[in-house]
Amino acid sequence: MDTSGQLAAHFFREHSGRMVASLARVYGMAHLDTILDAVQDTFETALTHWRYHGPPDHPRAWLSQVARNKLINALKRDARHSYADEAAAPLHALSTTDPDPALADEASTDSQIQLLVVCCRPALSERDRILLTLHILCGFGIPELANALQMNREAVKKALQRSKALLRQKPLTLGQQSLADVAPQLPTVCTILYLMFNEGYKSTRNSKGIDVDLCYEALRLTKLLHPVAPPEAEVDALLALMFFGVARFPARRAAYGDWIPLEEQERALWDRRLIAEGFHYLDQAQRRGHAGKYYLEALIASYHCAAPRFDATDWGAIHRLYRLLENMEPNSPLIRLNRLIAQSYALGPLPVVSELAAFKGDGSAGSAFLLAATKAHVYQRAGYTAQAHAAYEEALSLAQNPLDKQLIRKRMEASKSAATIR
Repeated sequence: MDTSGQLAAHFFREHSGRMVASLARVYGMAHLDTILDAVQDTFETALTHWRYHGPPDHPRAWLSQVARNKLINALKRDARHSYADEAAAPLHALSTTDPDPALADEASTDSQIQLLVVCCRPALSERDRILLTLHILCGFGIPELANALQMNREAVKKALQRSKALLRQKPLTLGQQSLADVAPQLPTVCTILYLMFNEGYKSTRNSKGIDVDLCYEALRLTKLLHPVAPPEAEVDALLALMFFGVARFPARRAAYGDWIPLEEQERALWDRRLIAEGFHYLDQAQRRGHAGKYYLEALIASYHCAAPRFDATDWGAIHRLYRLLENMEPNSPLIRLNRLIAQSYALGPLPVVSELAAFKGDGSAGSAFLLAATKAHVYQRAGYTAQAHAAYEEALSLAQNPLDKQLIRKRMEASKSAATIR
């Protein structure tokens, strides 16, 4: 079986951010667009080359060298077309026979941290900082960015263009920043890493539905920030949430690829070592005494991980925690939907039917799908067969991921079977 495409995708998620950061550190932020194009082109080259010639012995070194050569060739072309421009890189400095500083630099994560600081510069709005960092350092494309921030794709494109233009106008030199420089921007950085993890946990474009590499990269970068994090940044709580999430990966998909809902997951497959790590960081977060969003979400995840069975879950506690989260973020449709789901298990589905029927989303495709799917599931459990079927049909029409479509179809079939038996 040809696994070259999977290998290239793995290395893209794990190393593209490092490669962009290393090349930006060596050749300058003024060439950011050219660097991004070179790195993207490198992985497209890898998909073709590795398919016919097999992966190289050292894929990371191969990718770094090819990206550097592509960048040098692009900069040479630019220099020839604008030789009078003093900002153009001198040709003699772009020899492919020079020692490769990017390769040596990529052995550390310093350049990633430095690029993270630059992307989070205060001259950008918080939303634009998040967009830019997810795009440059995490390899997010337009669909992932639109999904992560619940924006339409055209707005994402325009925001990226503005942010990149600002970087080109006032390019900063990488090399002086350190982990300590990230501290003032830690709330924004934590939001970026949280969204990065969420995209991996439920992937927008990955056909497998889960991007494990992206989740572990988010976890790795979060652990890097841990030594310099003040209590209010909630890095401990964010790490706990991530560990609880990755611990359940082995049970989230069936052998044939379909989603397995939480109530049907084989809990013996959950990684108890990772769950223990999650509780370690949750304990540290509790001792820091700052109960913010990530702490509450980590607490909710801990109740799921601690329950031996789905029907032994403390839904009352989870419902109360979602109430607290909803007070923090009253305009979040996702938090409200999760609160209603928890309430339907804590108190029964009937008390939430009327609130669900009157629920208005934020207009985004992802929110509309989740609302329809939640309505269908609650209506089905409440015995409202006709309403459940209509909501399932709506959810099926809104689903963007093939795995979501398959799960909705299975639940529709189960709903029809239950109705027939009755």
